[in-house]
Parts: sequence; structure tokens; C-alpha cells
Amino acid sequence: MNPRLTVFLFIVWLLAFLFLLHRLKTRRADIRFVLPWLMLDLAMMVITAFPGILDTFCALFGIETPSNMLFFFALLFLAALVCSLTLSVSRLNAQIKDLTQRLALREQQEYANREAHDD
Repeated sequence: MNPRLTVFLFIVWLLAFLFLLHRLKTRRADIRFVLPWLMLDLAMMVITAFPGILDTFCALFGIETPSNMLFFFALLFLAALVCSLTLSVSRLNAQIKDLTQRLALREQQEYANREAHDD
């Protein structure tokens, strides 16, 4: 790979990493959602710095070209991310349902208390 391209890509990955860390530090992002992106960013920095690693994985998995290996890893990453987000959404939906039911019960109790005091 061209040395200028390597340096450029490494700087891009480094800036993305620093941006994500800044979002965590300022509490504008949750660690559970940023952690996969940080790990991906670190992996891309390592692959950019040592491109031979990708060739080793290609030989290990029997994939002929490094670009196909990157697509394979991207597919695995995105599948894991979608699964993780689906689980989070499911958990949040259950919490919303529980909170809605609790709020409805509380409002019903307050209404019953007002009715009892009015009599």
C-alpha cells in the first residue's frame, strides 16, 4: 500500500477514535454503544499499520483476496451490531411498557384519592 495512503488512513482512524473518546468523556454517548465502534476503529488502525495481518487471515480462512476478507469482517461486525441493538430495543420496549403501566396505576390511584376527598 502507498505510504501516503497508509498515513492518511491511520490519521483518519485515529481522529475517529479520538472523536468517540470525546463523546464518551462528555457523556454524549453510552459506552455500550460506542465500544463496538472503538474496537472496530482499533482493528482498522492495526490493519492499516500492518497490512500483512489481513493476508494471514485470508490464508487462515481460505479467502482469496484481502478486500473480500474486509467485506466478510464488515458483514460479521454489522450482524453483531444489529443483534446488539435489537436486544437493546427489546429491553427498552419492555421498560417503556412497565413504566407506562406504573404511571397508569399511579394516575388511577390519584384520581381515586381525589374522588374520596371530594365526597
